[in-house]
Amino acid sequence: MPSVVNPVKGAGSDSLDSVDKFTQVVEKKIRNLEKRKTKILTLVDQKKGGKPLDPDQVASVNSLPFVESNLEQLRELLPQFKTISCEFDKARKKSYRRDELKRIDSEFNKVKDVLSTLHYLSLLTVQLKENLLTEINGLTLSEGEVEVLDKFYSITDTSVGCYSQLEERVESVTSHLISFLEGREREAVGGVTYLQN
Repeated sequence: MPSVVNPVKGAGSDSLDSVDKFTQVVEKKIRNLEKRKTKILTLVDQKKGGKPLDPDQVASVNSLPFVESNLEQLRELLPQFKTISCEFDKARKKSYRRDELKRIDSEFNKVKDVLSTLHYLSLLTVQLKENLLTEINGLTLSEGEVEVLDKFYSITDTSVGCYSQLEERVESVTSHLISFLEGREREAVGGVTYLQN
């Protein structure tokens, strides 16, 4: 029962279906008890009319308080189950919206990282490369590291001479940028993997 009351702690849509199914079972039980009560009340009227009842009918008439009690209890429980079902549905929708916002935020950050990477690579002028070799703002790169940056820029550059090659080029660049952003153990350039960058 705690997973039904607190749907946020890992309960899935199966639990919601279970609550709905349970509600349907309770509704069916109420209908059956109402039919049974109607039949018993018919027997009570027949008894008042003077018709003799057999032992099974007498036992049925004697069970009227029990049937009424069960019917009343189930009628009291049904709104509670419906409330639990509604709360569960609200929590599920809220969780879905929260997950969707996280997914959108993650995609936004990936696009932002791609654009930042491309921007910084586009800034690699000859002058900047020379400054990086001698030290700029406390950062010094070796000639091999600058060469890796140049090669990485060349494999992530989407400018092509022919439009027919654009789609193939964009796919290749996309693959390299995703590998770079995720730090995959895939060779980037010159034996250097994205994990090592």
